[in-house]
Amino acid sequence: MKKSIIAAALAAATLVPAAAMAQAAPAAAPATASANPTAGAKVYDTDGNEVGTIEAVQGDVVTVNTGTARAGLPKSAFATREKGLTIGMTKTQLEAAVQGAQAKSGEALAAALVPDAPVKSSDGVVIGTVSKVEGDNVTIALQGGTPVALQKAAIGLAADGGLAIGVTAAQFTASVQGATGGSSGK
Repeated sequence: MKKSIIAAALAAATLVPAAAMAQAAPAAAPATASANPTAGAKVYDTDGNEVGTIEAVQGDVVTVNTGTARAGLPKSAFATREKGLTIGMTKTQLEAAVQGAQAKSGEALAAALVPDAPVKSSDGVVIGTVSKVEGDNVTIALQGGTPVALQKAAIGLAADGGLAIGVTAAQFTASVQGATGGSSGK
């Protein structure tokens, strides 16, 4: 039985964990023009102080990086004001919301990481089940029975509260095959 830690490849492509999503969406700032968040744009609070930079825009979720924290905010939380894109939270408030969400999400993830819990890919395919959790490593028994060890950081909670990794089933299979020399257990 060959185990491998595939965390480096998966960690780079993991879901933006639910912990990174600020629990309370900031109030939209009064708009002077319609907001169009784009990657690389600076974000300000209602007093004109810099909050962070937009890292990505995927659908209706805008990822803001404060330098200390990342938060996924809805596009509706943004307005355009004199300095540019504005949200209704200060940098400190946004970071506090992210920290609170991370603590709550960490507790939920720890509770979900139990033996026999199914683990899905980002496209909803069950890739296997948790067989054991040791420190920062989680061993997953793939559908064919082969064990694969992942770092906890590569596993998050899906919207339904189940365990998920941030790559598709095909990407995961390719990573496993590359790390194990072609044997993925399927």
